[in-house]
Amino acid sequence: MKRVVLVGNPTAQSGANAQRIDRATALLRQRGLACEVFATLPGGRTVPALQAALAASPPDLVVAMGGDGTFREVGAALLASGVKERVAMGMLPTGTANDQGKSFGLSAGESALEANVDVVAAGHEARLDAVHVTYLHLDGAETGRAVLFDSIGWGFSARVLLERNLDRGVLEQLGPLKHLYRDHMVYAGAMARVFMDSFVRDQTFDVTLTVDGVTHRHEGLTDLVVKNTRIYAGAWVLDRASRPDDGVVELMPFRNQADWVAKAIVDHDGNPLPEALRDPGGWVKSDVLRGSTIELAFSGAVLPLAQIDGEEADPSPRARVVVEPRALRLVVPQAHATTATT
Repeated sequence: MKRVVLVGNPTAQSGANAQRIDRATALLRQRGLACEVFATLPGGRTVPALQAALAASPPDLVVAMGGDGTFREVGAALLASGVKERVAMGMLPTGTANDQGKSFGLSAGESALEANVDVVAAGHEARLDAVHVTYLHLDGAETGRAVLFDSIGWGFSARVLLERNLDRGVLEQLGPLKHLYRDHMVYAGAMARVFMDSFVRDQTFDVTLTVDGVTHRHEGLTDLVVKNTRIYAGAWVLDRASRPDDGVVELMPFRNQADWVAKAIVDHDGNPLPEALRDPGGWVKSDVLRGSTIELAFSGAVLPLAQIDGEEADPSPRARVVVEPRALRLVVPQAHATTATT
């Protein structure tokens, strides 16, 4: 019998997530999997605690139940555990954007839970690149490190996350009314405010990018996104050539509001038009850069805000991004599988 460690936060959504974890555990056991629960910990303690648990007693499979942030914590712990080739990783998405799940054809939420458990039980696998980020001071001194699997961004996207998190803090004060205004509505409200604010306040920044040894200078950007998997912000495909195991990330600079609007329309994941008809007017001006090693140096009066896998990150004047190809074994639907069944 295969042993599964299910990682989730039982205190999320005022404790309602505990019932979802119990249901997922029961469904996994019904499919012949020996399942135990590892509860996430506050204050950044999940990764080291889970890393130690996986190293001490490696299961056959570790499953992230939550949003893209939970996926990152579980992936980072597995990556550092020393048993990443022995232990596969699965996911039961419940997040708002669900970039990782949607990139592999998985829906989020309670209605999709049983189908997602079936995917975990079937055990079809693909490989997933990991992206290592080193934060640097102006003099090159290292100030921090992180690992990601979805995206890192500077500017507009990070400001939206900051506003969303502020809204969530207010929301928790509303008692029962908070259930009427959460998740997608909170995100949409934050995005609308930041977008409108960008017309009256200059939030642009300059950046010098060195991508696999080639230098690119961008001035007056509103946003810069570095993407590892296909879906961004729950609905957009920034680069249709993107693959989760291609050994490179995609960099997308956004110059202004028109860039965002055009990209949102042209490259929405639900756009039914064929490729040749998506952008007949040449509205999308942003150029996709691809690379495995990227150096970033920001300049301007104020450093742009930063986000990593949908969570706020500390801004820094410089950063280095390095891709670790095919770092994790990831359990996915059969249509997305690229390796033999576990």
